[in-house]
Amino acid sequence: MQKIISGTDVKYLDGKYVNSMDIPSFALMERAARAFSDWYINRFDRQSDICVLCGPGNNGGDGLAISRLLFHEGYTVRVFYIGDKDNFSEDFKINFTLLPEKISIVRADRSILSSLDSGVVIDAIFGVGINKPLSGEYLEIIEGMNDISAVKIAVDLPSGLPADQILEGNALKADYTISFQFPKLSLLFPEHAAYTGELFVLDIGISKSYFDPFEARGFFIQQKDLSERHRRFGRFSHKGSFGRVMLIGGSYGKIGAIRMSSQAALKTGSGLVSCFLPSCGVDILQMSLPEAMVESSEGRYELSKEGLGDLDRFNALGIGPGMGTGSDTQECLRFVLEKFQGPIVLDADALNILSSNTHLLVLLRENMLLTPHIVEFERLVGKCTNHAERMKKARSFCHTYGCILILKGANTLITTADGRQFFNSSGNQYMATGGAGDVLTGILTSFLGQGYSPENTAICGVYHHGLAGELASVGKWRGTTATDIIEKIPETFGMVDAR
Repeated sequence: MQKIISGTDVKYLDGKYVNSMDIPSFALMERAARAFSDWYINRFDRQSDICVLCGPGNNGGDGLAISRLLFHEGYTVRVFYIGDKDNFSEDFKINFTLLPEKISIVRADRSILSSLDSGVVIDAIFGVGINKPLSGEYLEIIEGMNDISAVKIAVDLPSGLPADQILEGNALKADYTISFQFPKLSLLFPEHAAYTGELFVLDIGISKSYFDPFEARGFFIQQKDLSERHRRFGRFSHKGSFGRVMLIGGSYGKIGAIRMSSQAALKTGSGLVSCFLPSCGVDILQMSLPEAMVESSEGRYELSKEGLGDLDRFNALGIGPGMGTGSDTQECLRFVLEKFQGPIVLDADALNILSSNTHLLVLLRENMLLTPHIVEFERLVGKCTNHAERMKKARSFCHTYGCILILKGANTLITTADGRQFFNSSGNQYMATGGAGDVLTGILTSFLGQGYSPENTAICGVYHHGLAGELASVGKWRGTTATDIIEKIPETFGMVDAR
């Protein structure tokens, strides 16, 4: 899986790679420029003029190489450079001399901004090397660029955005950010969404082995990582092989939550799915989801532990969707945590109960997955000022209680008890709809029931969930619903070679 290393280590990584391959650093820059150009050609026609703003370092050198390659592909390109020519990096100077004579090259200042108001602007001013807020002419130009209507594309990082920290001051507000080999950590912070725009990570051929010497506790989940983490089943497998799970939840008016979790578990491949819910929901589940077996608590409108029976019948449990937080429900959760020693997914109201009954936290253990969204997370750990603080508190929480925590959102963050953190790459904004979290609960419970380790469950679960969301949103956009996502789950297995 791809490591996310610090911005200060990128220079050393590049040096290690070019020395090992016995190639000049210019050649690696050319590879990045070619990857960017190929991405651009597949998305933008030749009718739009391109303006490339280049800083004095290697990010500017990337911009010059991109300008040359796109010019040779028939695009109209203008180049603007910022800074003193005497301070340009060596690879910048090489690319400067290679620019075709027909490309206009002008020193940038604020007066050029009016000429950039249409077409496409490629930002290659600063990359991972920046370590302080923008000031002077750089700040003026970036602020001016943020006011123009052109499509803005950042090379590796939007200029002004630090690689690993929360932004101080201002930065380019890009429509697209094209990062090379791995996403820089700050691109995954929700606070930076307005600066990052849509993120694409392009492979430039640096294999994982070159990342081994660098310490990193952050990893980027990509589609190619999934196949090896999946279990395989043969033709003699039977429904018992695919696991028996129970989803526990629901309350009057919220039976749909547990129904969606149960259907998602079925679509993920569980052999046998049972639901435990208040008696008011029995007929609803029996009629709407005939593949599921339904068991009811003695509570008419709220869950109670009476009626649960022998939990050891099941390979995994999922508890929380729509179940409420009343006293009977609290006792039901405590009973489950104490009596069942198998793997459990805790979501929604199960998390809210834990937040208000912190004495129950001692019942958490290594085979439990907690799936809060940001508000539920902060109820558990306290208010956070930014995502960097959330990451720190997630590590502390998982270290203390030995569990796995899945913080839902864009680039869903998985934290393990040993401090590793995995950022998901699948999914989109159209999954921000009621019930999408209930779907994830069903997917995760299903994988646990099929015998996946908690870590592989978390990684496979969040990726399949996001991928199903991407597929479901095609043609539906903001009209995507949770049940749309459920219907696309089976399709995701073929896409990751895990049928």
